Amino acid sequence: MFASSRIDRIDVERARWEHGHFRVRYIAAAILGVLGAVSTMALQQAQPKAECTKDSGFVLRQTVRLVRVDVTVTDAQGNPVPGLRASDFRLSEDGKPQSIGHFEWQGKDTRLAHAPTRPALPPHMFMNLPEAPESGPLTVLLYDVLNTPLDAQPYAHQQMVKFLKQRTGQQIAIFVLSDRLHLLQGFTPDSELIQRAANDSSTMPQHQPLQATAPTAIGALADAASDDKSHAGSHNSSATSVPSALDNLEEEMERMEAAEASSLLDRRVELTLEAFAQIGRFLSGVSGRKNLIWYSGSFPAGILPDSSKGLFNDDTGRNYSERMRAATDLLNDSETAVYPVDTRGLQTNSVYNASQSSGPGGAHATAQSSMRATSQFREQLAAEHSSMDSIGEETGGRAFYNTNGLDQALEKASSDGSSYYSLAYAPTNDKFDGSVRRISVALEHNHYHLAYRRSYLAEDLGTSTNPQATAEGDVVASGSMAATAQFGTPPSHQLIFAAQVDTIGQPAPATAVQMAALKPYLEQTAKATGRKFVQPAEPIPMQQYAIQYAILGSQLDLSLSANNVYQPHLSLSALAFNGNGETLWGFNTKIEDAIPASEIKGIVKNGYRAVQIFLVPVDAAAIRLVVRDDRSGRLGSMEIHLPLPPDKASTTPAQ
Repeated sequence: MFASSRIDRIDVERARWEHGHFRVRYIAAAILGVLGAVSTMALQQAQPKAECTKDSGFVLRQTVRLVRVDVTVTDAQGNPVPGLRASDFRLSEDGKPQSIGHFEWQGKDTRLAHAPTRPALPPHMFMNLPEAPESGPLTVLLYDVLNTPLDAQPYAHQQMVKFLKQRTGQQIAIFVLSDRLHLLQGFTPDSELIQRAANDSSTMPQHQPLQATAPTAIGALADAASDDKSHAGSHNSSATSVPSALDNLEEEMERMEAAEASSLLDRRVELTLEAFAQIGRFLSGVSGRKNLIWYSGSFPAGILPDSSKGLFNDDTGRNYSERMRAATDLLNDSETAVYPVDTRGLQTNSVYNASQSSGPGGAHATAQSSMRATSQFREQLAAEHSSMDSIGEETGGRAFYNTNGLDQALEKASSDGSSYYSLAYAPTNDKFDGSVRRISVALEHNHYHLAYRRSYLAEDLGTSTNPQATAEGDVVASGSMAATAQFGTPPSHQLIFAAQVDTIGQPAPATAVQMAALKPYLEQTAKATGRKFVQPAEPIPMQQYAIQYAILGSQLDLSLSANNVYQPHLSLSALAFNGNGETLWGFNTKIEDAIPASEIKGIVKNGYRAVQIFLVPVDAAAIRLVVRDDRSGRLGSMEIHLPLPPDKASTTPAQ
């Protein structure tokens, strides 16, 4: 997928001479100083120490598959219950008891204690650590306008913005689902940035997606049939056969309307469940529990054929249970708990209310239709809430509906999964064939409420990109490099590194070779936005960047080869994205360096350095950097927004 680029572990002085277009800067000491400042804090985290071992040509590694289950335990008032022990829990897989190998309480205090923060950085230097302690779990807010009625959207949006104003230090990402899934804002603890994204009218749909193709025409035909039927009834001498024909016409109109509604519902469900799958893949490289707030009007898990008229061949019936189960399996595999929140607030039947306000005569005339409409309304609402309950319960979350305090419901959904017990076990069934395994957790004291994911996919470790897959007994897994490289995902802290990024010269038109390499990305972007790909008439302007990496050496898995040199095995990815998150360009490179034994102490203490020259289109909005130690599987990632901030030093005359 990626073109290759050459990366050498070279000193900064040599880089200056080879790439004379970027400004001379003495940054090596600054980078290493920053790494030194966080090294002690980082090593306090529960991560294995760096390995510097003799490579004899034969390495024995034992792989242990651990499945993690996060369990929220609440009392009758919905408050979290701390202080439980592993012996209080009973865990089983497919009905067979399992031994809990790892047990830990996760709360706000414990997260802050294990999270190092970065020191102040020089200009154009970046690091994959937060500026300040982060609070609460990772949260994705999915604003689902596809399944939210148009008249409910203004209030729902207002309440969403009110909720977002209260977020401080919590990593939140915002998606909008309309005709397709849109990423409004990737993970960030910056509440002002999140609010700007939510308030940007250009990113919010201005109409209801998937409207009926001609609801007015169908309704007009039905109304006309009803009027003609009433008119025919006033001419008794010629009305012998007319009512029967009009009844058939009205029935056919109802059938057409129901068939169209069923077809639109199919499309809504398809788009919604595909959005769940995309978010599951988006989060698959992020270890640990995540909360997905599904802010939506929902959809029913199924609709029954209308048998009241003897329509035995009615094809309007639907059952989405299996497709919902497949979507929740994917979310469970990414350890994502879903918290549905009904955007419509407290629900009442407007049809029934209108009939009551029309006076005694009108109420009597429409009594039967009102009762039928009320019954259908209640059944529809119950079916939609049942879908919310099912998706929430299956993934370890819970649904919130029938409340006008939407900001409070959002707040509760956000905080509900912030305190939980993390359990891990090695399955007694060691056959990983891709099947779905069912999980059951119980407490000795059954008066508490438990919420947890109910399944996982037992994929083979050799092919799985599942973040559960762990090596050498580690509970926290390495995850997938491809998943971590996605635009908008939170930075990974398993491998800590800093990067100095500088522009080199001025933008220049892409060469013919570069345009050919760009073509697959341009085609992919056109497809994602529903456009036909058109080859640009002119070469795309490209900007060069110099990226200098400094990787925390004490976290690298280094081995001593037979010829007395240490060899790191690193993979580096650099990708450029536009403002919509589509990939514009990317490189993936492997480093298998040879470090003399005399230098290894300095590398472990001060960090490992590499230099990369990265060429990207000038309209790129962000660069994402990913570093992986291929031996241990540890990952580090960060996202850098473009254009780079002004650097005061660049305007200072050279001395």
